[in-house]
Amino acid sequence: MTNQLPPPPAIDPAAPMIARTERMVIARPLAEVARHVVEADLATQVLATRRLPGVVGVTPLTEGPWGAPGARRIVRLSDGSQTTEQVLERSAELFRYQVWDYTTVAARLIAYALGEFRFVALDGGRTEVVWTYAFRLRPDVFPGRLGGLGRWLMKAVFLDTAYAELMRTALAAIKGGVERG
Repeated sequence: MTNQLPPPPAIDPAAPMIARTERMVIARPLAEVARHVVEADLATQVLATRRLPGVVGVTPLTEGPWGAPGARRIVRLSDGSQTTEQVLERSAELFRYQVWDYTTVAARLIAYALGEFRFVALDGGRTEVVWTYAFRLRPDVFPGRLGGLGRWLMKAVFLDTAYAELMRTALAAIKGGVERG
């Protein structure tokens, strides 16, 4: 682990991105759900689906616990590829992170992704988890170089299909893990 890590890709707030949001209600209090989402073993949460690999392990790149802003790690996937992720923000109701350096060939078109979990307290000690995942496509390769049409294509053929399945599978695993305690 080193303090001399290269910076992550700059986040351009004006850059067009493609995004998907999935929601799930979990029968546990907000603090318990938020802690589980951030601190549980990622390999028990992001499982392989029919079309996408799951997480098999992580390697910390910074000192201290995962979840603190600035914490960074390598995420190893079941197809042998990996990504890098870094925590951007964490509060009682929000967890934001950035993902980049996708090593799989299929992801060469992605500049970076932004993930966000929002936690909403509901009556009866329940919590709604609202997970949004957004991709910034590289503007110099297909489909990003097609602009709006390329973003639409990527959303239609990947984000709203294979990635939606991965997100729903992950939320179900999170729900099962936190409700079992």
